[in-house]
Amino acid sequence: MQKILQDEKKRNMFLFLVIWGIITIGLFLRTFDWMANSYNTSILAISYKYGFTSRGLIGTIYQFLGNLVGVDIWNYFVALKFYVICTIVCYIAFAIMMLLFLNKTSIDNKKMQQYLILINTIFFITMFAAEKNFGRIDMFMLVLTILAAYLIAIEKFVWLIVPLTAVCVMFHQGYVFMFYNVVLVLLFYRILTKEGKERNKYVIVFALSLVICAILFFWFQVAYRGGAHDYYYEAREHATTMGVEGKPHDELLRAELLGVDLHDEELKYRLSNVIELIIFLVFFSPYIIFVGKVLLRTIKKQTELSRKLIYLALVLGPLTLLPNYIFKVDYGRWTFAAVTYFLLIFIFMYSINERDIIESVDEGLERIKNRVYRPFIFVTPLLFVPFKDVSVTVFTERLCELFRNIVGI
Repeated sequence: MQKILQDEKKRNMFLFLVIWGIITIGLFLRTFDWMANSYNTSILAISYKYGFTSRGLIGTIYQFLGNLVGVDIWNYFVALKFYVICTIVCYIAFAIMMLLFLNKTSIDNKKMQQYLILINTIFFITMFAAEKNFGRIDMFMLVLTILAAYLIAIEKFVWLIVPLTAVCVMFHQGYVFMFYNVVLVLLFYRILTKEGKERNKYVIVFALSLVICAILFFWFQVAYRGGAHDYYYEAREHATTMGVEGKPHDELLRAELLGVDLHDEELKYRLSNVIELIIFLVFFSPYIIFVGKVLLRTIKKQTELSRKLIYLALVLGPLTLLPNYIFKVDYGRWTFAAVTYFLLIFIFMYSINERDIIESVDEGLERIKNRVYRPFIFVTPLLFVPFKDVSVTVFTERLCELFRNIVGI
């Protein structure tokens, strides 16, 4: 009997890996445009050569590696190859970490974990294969965030979270509003579920990471913003030679090197931002309602204050994205971060066999078992990919254009 169960387990795992591989490769080939836009090439012209400046890490790495191998780095096709290699490496790292989470998950919960990983893969692969976000530094930050989440799950090498999160802020100071909430919420979970020295360890990691990330954020966003003024024309020249059709991304360079506030220039996107977000929330509402009910049901079950605080933190975690929604216009990136937040939280909870969450999910699935729309819940995420940058998704962008043409706004 045990041998039969083992064989069944192996067959199920093999079938999952085949499906996962087909979906991953298919989505990549369907979405990849073989093109890096001017934003993602221009950012390579910004480096720490100009001082410890915002978003200078990826350019520093690119220039160092290019000079090391002796190639003309101020060339579009070299930049494109660099991003292709980086994307492949990040995809492999993502796949390995998802498999590690799956391997840590108990046999009873593997089926749901496989579904969560498939959905996470659909969003991740298409997000960073499409032209708008191919090469976007969000990819590097997210991979490091997933690694930090895995370290918290296995409760080993957690001290690495401090440098990992610091590196993320060096990639982009906006990390503190985008993906950092995953790390903070999971560390908070460990703090409230551990005792003695173990709890103290997580408190110290939480505090160190938070302080260092706050200092870096202040430096990049306030203290040094515009500090590379003298190097603007040199960086712009390099960005021009690397840009598609010889065009640099002037908004990026002016904002990061000159400290120019682009708020007024971005106002033209606000109306479409709001319309697209409403469209997304309407069509994505079954998932939002389901997750909301799961978390509220879990909170109500708790009799201890500390347990209630844990799940309340899970609910409030995405609120770190509010400043982005209020002051910035990249609604596609913010919405992707919000969706990814909940996927990673649930993947983490299933990997550590968090019974309260798992039981609430099972109850929720039981309640919709006989609903006519249930089969569609497992395939409709394909409707919302790829996420974009200013536009939320291709789907919402088209509906927004149709709505504005009909209404005349």
